[in-house]
Amino acid sequence: MNMSNEWMLDLLADIRNVAARNAMFELSEHLDDALLIAARELRSGICGTTGAGVGDALDDGLSGPARSHEFP
Repeated sequence: MNMSNEWMLDLLADIRNVAARNAMFELSEHLDDALLIAARELRSGICGTTGAGVGDALDDGLSGPARSHEFP
């Protein structure tokens, strides 16, 4: 993982913590998912590439509420 991108993980973690402290538990769980996805993408070095969306070959699924949520 590129050290210059770690700020992204720190920011997501900070927002998740604020959400949890304010009893915004669903948002907090979504941010957990975002943290996992961001860490995986940063670690794999696919940042800046296209085609890494849900349903792509790079997608290994979402966890928690993001998986069961129905998007419009």
